[in-house]
Amino acid sequence: MNTPHRLLAAITTVLACVLPASFVQSQYDPHPAGIDYQEDYRNQFHFSPKTEWMNDINALIYADGQYHMLYQWGKAIRHGGYATSPDLLHWEDEGVALIPQESFLPAEAERNVSGAQVYSGSGVVISGETAEKITGSTKVAMVMIYTGTKAGTCLAWSNDGGTTWHDYSGNPVANRTKGADPRDPCVFFHEPTNKWILALYENGTTLYGSDDLVEWKQLSNIDFGFECPDMFELPLDGNTDNKKWVLHDANGSYLVGQFDGVRFTPEQETLVMDVGPDFYAGQTFFRPNLPSGDVIQIAWNDHWNGGIGESPWERNATFPVKIGLVTHEGKMKVTRTPIQAIKTIYQDTTTWTNKTITPQDEKDGLLKDVRAEAFDLTATFDLSDTNADQLVFQIANKEIVYDIEKQLLLGKPLKPDDDNKLTVRMLVDWSSLEVFSAGGVFSYSEQFAFTPDDESVHLFTRGGKVTLEKLQLNRVKSTW
Repeated sequence: MNTPHRLLAAITTVLACVLPASFVQSQYDPHPAGIDYQEDYRNQFHFSPKTEWMNDINALIYADGQYHMLYQWGKAIRHGGYATSPDLLHWEDEGVALIPQESFLPAEAERNVSGAQVYSGSGVVISGETAEKITGSTKVAMVMIYTGTKAGTCLAWSNDGGTTWHDYSGNPVANRTKGADPRDPCVFFHEPTNKWILALYENGTTLYGSDDLVEWKQLSNIDFGFECPDMFELPLDGNTDNKKWVLHDANGSYLVGQFDGVRFTPEQETLVMDVGPDFYAGQTFFRPNLPSGDVIQIAWNDHWNGGIGESPWERNATFPVKIGLVTHEGKMKVTRTPIQAIKTIYQDTTTWTNKTITPQDEKDGLLKDVRAEAFDLTATFDLSDTNADQLVFQIANKEIVYDIEKQLLLGKPLKPDDDNKLTVRMLVDWSSLEVFSAGGVFSYSEQFAFTPDDESVHLFTRGGKVTLEKLQLNRVKSTW
C-alpha cells in the first residue's frame, strides 16, 4: 500500500540515500538492503532498527559531536544494537556494536564482548587516567557498562567515535553471576564525593561506588524497583538551590529524595512517570558533556504486550523528552516534555481558535479535511461552562477520550487546571501515541495499530458542547 503521502516519503528516502553516510561504522551490519522505512506501522520520527527486535535502551551518550544510543537488539539472543544522531531526531542505524559469545550472527561477526548475552546497562564518557586504565590510552572514550549474562557487570569501550568497540580485558568488574542476576547497571558520576556510582537491580536497588569504574564497593541498598534503574538530580520547580534526586525503575515507578553519595533517602511515596501501557526501561543521557545540560530520556515503546505485527522490525523507541521536577497537587512529580527540536521537523502548521465543539462534529467537524499520520497536536479547552460528557479525538481507528465528569484521560486520572482549562498534547506517529498534559506531569505512551491507509483526524464531543480555545496541529516530516 502506498498512499500519495507515503509515496512522497519513499521518494524522499531514495534521494537521501545519495547523501554521505554517517562517519560511524558498526562492528557488524546484519541488515539486508532495500529497507526504506515506509513499511506499515513504521514510525517516521521515532527510532526503530532496520530489522529484528529491539527493546531496552542501554546507553545514551553524547560524544564527538553526535548522540550515541546502544540498545538491546535481537530477540533470541540480546546484542548491543547501535545508532547515532546529530540532533536526536535523525537516527542512523549503525548495525550491531556489541556481539556476545552466544550470538546467532554469522561467524564473521566477531564476538567482541563478554557474556552469553548483552543485557541492559548504561553509558559514560571518560578520559585521562580512568580511560588509560580501561582502554590503554588517555584519549576520550565512550564506555558502556552492561550485564554480560553468565559473567557479571562488564565494560565495553570505544575511543574512535564508535567505529570499533572493545571488551575490557578485566571483565567482569563486579557482580559475577552464573545467570542474569543481578543486572542492569546504571552508572553516573557524583561530583560531591568525586566517585562513580552504580545503581543495580539487586534485591531492589543496590548502590556501589568506585574511583575508576573497575573496582567497586557496595554502599547501600533500598527496597525499591524492578529492572533497569536510573538516577539523576533535578532542581525542584526550577530552583537550582533546591535540588532533589530521582530514582526510577523499568516500569516508570519513581522515588524523589536525597542522595548523599552513599544512601538514597526517599521523601515521599512511590509515583509513576508514565501511565500508558507501553513505557519501559527509560534511560537518560550521561550529562556532564551534554550540550543542553538537560536531563534527556528515551525509553522502549513497549511493555511486553505482543506488538502489532510490524515487520521486518519489531518495536521502537519513545520520542526523546526533557525530564523536569515540579510541585503538583502537593507532591514532587516528574514531568516529561518532548524536546524542543521537534519544531525543526514540522512540515506545516494549522491553527484553530475560539470554536465550539459538539457531537455533530463527529461526521462533519472542525478537522474534517485534515489528513495526517505523523503529527504533533496541542489543544486547549475551557471546561468551565460545558454540558458535555466526553471530549473525543478520533485518529483513524483510535479514540482518545477525556471523560469530563470523571476527569479521566484514556482512563487515567487528569484534572483540569485551576482555571478549569484542559490542555492536551499528542504525538502521533503511524504506530505510536504519546499524550502529555498538566505541564508534562501526565504522560501516556502506547504502541497502537493505527489503520495504515486511514489518515483521518476528528474532534467531537458526546452529550453536549465544549469550548475549544486553541488547537494547533503540526504535521511532522519523516526523519528517515
